[in-house]
Order: sequence, then structure tokens, then C-alpha cells
Amino acid sequence: MIQSYPTCLINALKLGACVDVLGGLIHIGLGDPIENVCCPVLGGLLELEAAICLCTTLRLKLLNLNIFIPLALQALITCGKTPPLGFICPPLT
Repeated sequence: MIQSYPTCLINALKLGACVDVLGGLIHIGLGDPIENVCCPVLGGLLELEAAICLCTTLRLKLLNLNIFIPLALQALITCGKTPPLGFICPPLT
């Protein structure tokens, strides 16, 4: 049986600025940039949708998922979203 994954319901390019902020935070930690740039875009999404959208955007920008997914999940928490327990980005289809 083929497992179906949700898709990103917003234009992933809208999250581009958020992902750019995440890229700049690898060495300095999280804070206001996440709240100001990412949270408004993620606000209307459910937790799983937001996580999927971040994965999609990271892939579009050809970033290393192993480095950026922990930051992306922390960004979700900062924005009041709890990522699903044990969440991993779905495989490319």
C-alpha cells in the first residue's frame, strides 16, 4: 500500500523568506526573526501542514534537510505549532 502524505496548501515560495531566516540562524539561535517572518505565514496552517510546507520549501531551496529540519521544527514551536511526534520529511515523489 502506498502511504499518502499531505501536501503544502500554500505557495511554498511564501515560506522562502522564513527559510532564509532559518539559514541565517544556524549559528545564532532562534528569536524575533522567526516570530516576525515565519509565524505570520505559518499561522493559518495545521501543525502537520506547516511541517510539510517547511520541508517542501527547504527542498526547493536545495538545503540540507539534516541541518535545517531541527531548526524548522523549532520554528514551528516558536510559532505555537507542535510538530507531530517523530516527524520526518516525507520522501520526494
